[in-house]
Amino acid sequence: MLRRRFDSTFGWLVAAGGVGGTAYVLLNPFPGGGFAEQLEFIAAMAPLIWFCWMVSAHPAVHVYETGVRVVNWFRAYWVPWTALREVEVTGEVNLVLTTGERVNVAVGAFSLASALGGSRVQRQVSAAVERHRPAEPPDGGVPGRRLDLCPWHFLGLVALLLVLAWVGVART
Repeated sequence: MLRRRFDSTFGWLVAAGGVGGTAYVLLNPFPGGGFAEQLEFIAAMAPLIWFCWMVSAHPAVHVYETGVRVVNWFRAYWVPWTALREVEVTGEVNLVLTTGERVNVAVGAFSLASALGGSRVQRQVSAAVERHRPAEPPDGGVPGRRLDLCPWHFLGLVALLLVLAWVGVART
């Protein structure tokens, strides 16, 4: 699995800080505040924490024997080896399919820091995909794309925050 180390680490730290700060506020509610106020706070913080995690820690490239799975912010792509024509590296990484379609790789997206470093991340992603690409790709496989919103992660976060809100209100 390939990720942008800084983005992923930063995303996890922001998410953990958001959950920790939200948990503190929920466990120590303002005087006179009830469960309704806690729900409003959860309604504001849960989507914000989830969004920060989705755009920073979630994107990845998974290389398998049968193809490549590209996970971008809110969409995942499956590219079997038979459908991959080339890995294009400019300021960013694109997987060019035999149909001519381009799959942009969020992990290999342009950034000023990466450009100043000689596009190291882009070269690493490209090299990893090319290194695992078989000379004779296995038959079959159809490229695909789907929404990848991680609803279970979001619902788990909301459930955790609801329990903390209930505990916080019960303690007062």
